[in-house]
Amino acid sequence: MTRHDDPHVADLSQLTRIALDTADPICQVCGQPLHEGDDITAYAYRAAGEPAYAIGYIMCGADVHEHPTVFTRGVREYVLTGHIGTCSNTQTQSTTFVLLDPTPVVTSPTTTADPHVHIDAPTPRDPTHPPQEEPTPLLTAVREHARSDGGPPREGSE
Repeated sequence: MTRHDDPHVADLSQLTRIALDTADPICQVCGQPLHEGDDITAYAYRAAGEPAYAIGYIMCGADVHEHPTVFTRGVREYVLTGHIGTCSNTQTQSTTFVLLDPTPVVTSPTTTADPHVHIDAPTPRDPTHPPQEEPTPLLTAVREHARSDGGPPREGSE
């Protein structure tokens, strides 16, 4: 059951027909031109305290490229699939590309940098995460790379 005061529902309402903020949509990963009706994956974000979302970038296809892997605390972020539509303004005789039928794939709330992959998302992949490497403690580095004669590390020992 979905409640009307659910922030996720309010977000999706705001993200439906959000402007893609470009006159010539292209995939930010491979450079392929995109047209009205094309399936896309979009990254949308809203900093804490901001009233509206913005589209950070779009990618071609229905989720064929890697998702963003780093999310930011203090920013509500979405990876969405959908397709390109247009809205026309007859007064200014202009057309704007918009995101239609947004479906959340990944969400990152403002309180954390951890992504939440939606179980009902139309994608079989999780976002990738680079392995978090702890820095080598100084004493360990010295032991592993020091020579008994005090010289620099030998070639091939690193």
